[in-house]
Amino acid sequence: MYHAIIFTGIDLGSTTYFRSIGAYRIRTELEQQGYSVKVIDYFQSLTEEDIELAFEKYVSKETLWVGFSTTFFNTSKLLQDNTKFYTNLRNRFNVPFVIGGAKGMVEFLDFADIFVTGYADDATVAITNYLAGKDTNLIFKDFNGKKIVDSNHNYDKKDISNIPVIWKPEDGITAQQSLPMEIARGCIFNCAFCNFPLNNKNKFDYIRAKEDMYAEFMRNYEQFGTTNYWFMDDTYNDSMVKLELMHEVITSLPFKINFDTYIKPELLVRWPDQIDLLIESGLRGASFGVESYNKETRQAIQKGADIDKVLDAIASMKQKSKDQVKVQINLIVGLPHQSEENIRASRERVIADPNIDLWYWYPLLIHSKEHHEYHSPIDRNPEKFGYKVHHQKRLLKTTLAGKTNAWMTVWKNDQMNAIGAGRLAEDLRNMDDEYQKVAGWSCGGVTSLGLDLDAHYANHNGLRNKLPNNLLKEKKQELITTYIKNNLY
Repeated sequence: MYHAIIFTGIDLGSTTYFRSIGAYRIRTELEQQGYSVKVIDYFQSLTEEDIELAFEKYVSKETLWVGFSTTFFNTSKLLQDNTKFYTNLRNRFNVPFVIGGAKGMVEFLDFADIFVTGYADDATVAITNYLAGKDTNLIFKDFNGKKIVDSNHNYDKKDISNIPVIWKPEDGITAQQSLPMEIARGCIFNCAFCNFPLNNKNKFDYIRAKEDMYAEFMRNYEQFGTTNYWFMDDTYNDSMVKLELMHEVITSLPFKINFDTYIKPELLVRWPDQIDLLIESGLRGASFGVESYNKETRQAIQKGADIDKVLDAIASMKQKSKDQVKVQINLIVGLPHQSEENIRASRERVIADPNIDLWYWYPLLIHSKEHHEYHSPIDRNPEKFGYKVHHQKRLLKTTLAGKTNAWMTVWKNDQMNAIGAGRLAEDLRNMDDEYQKVAGWSCGGVTSLGLDLDAHYANHNGLRNKLPNNLLKEKKQELITTYIKNNLY
């Protein structure tokens, strides 16, 4: 008997195998409140027959709701393409549908009953209490005619000091798998292009207690043999205090760990000692938000340090780690003061830099008030940054919207427009594929498939286009098939 069933999953390519933390975080929170929860992973790999079987197996008269997480994969598109199927499923089992996650796309999913925006810890507890007929502080609001529960705006600041994620044998965790782990929540910065809901937080808000993290490391190791992790923080190195705390926790463990995470490179310039702390703690894959090499652009978007100093810091990390840390950088096309000419000049620098293993080009998206809940400084005042917003355009299955349904603001500045930025970003990604290595989040993707990262680099020179993709896909599919068999059949 389960009070809630949550479908989730993540699929970011043939070399990636890891879990999205959100559904398991919600399960842990609800179980601490006395509710029983079933998480069904790999939603993108389930057939309609699989989904019906899951409903028949797990939905009962005690089930209060069925949820679909949309974080990190195109659930919205999968759900929308099968509206009739999910409408009939909802009516047949007479159970409310709850949609949440980073890509809820509320305007498209008419069959859903409740949408959750922002972090869903407290919100899902309130929803569950509400559906169970208990006293609750649940607050609904209207968003384009849909029933919304806004966790970030309507609930008190979440104390995450003692909120572990409890993984279970039924989750199909293998010893080599990289598990996601939340160290802190939110970002202390306010970059002009970013619409993350917990931007500009106080530095020491939302940080877990070291005793809680130590216990989680030990529990995962004793239960599954886990030594690989994704640290999900938006900026893992946002303070020396936090890095020193994590260094203390990790080095006190009776085993060594490896981890991948997001690093703000400008802070390595400000605090060079961070590099030693990160390496000694087990950093293997680092994803850096560089965004642009152009000086004027970086100043306009509040990125701080000069790009040459940033690149020197990255080089220092590579040297000190003896190339053990694999580096990924992320770049945005369409930012203020960017021209196609200076973007292509930056590309030449990236390709020639031996310290950068992997890079991604993303188009700038400007989010409207009508179709998005959270807004960046550019979203709120595009004219200030040199953008003229023309109209909203509904995109269907396009790279500009992450291959899903979305509303895009059509914008133009002195250098380019939204469509041009999207096309250029896609062209650059296609052109650069031959240079790309495995780095950043992909490090954990390789190790999670049971492959030794160092051996992979030695055998394939780190290049993605030399990966034995068929083997990787087979390994990934084998793990997913085993999971589905054990949970549904």
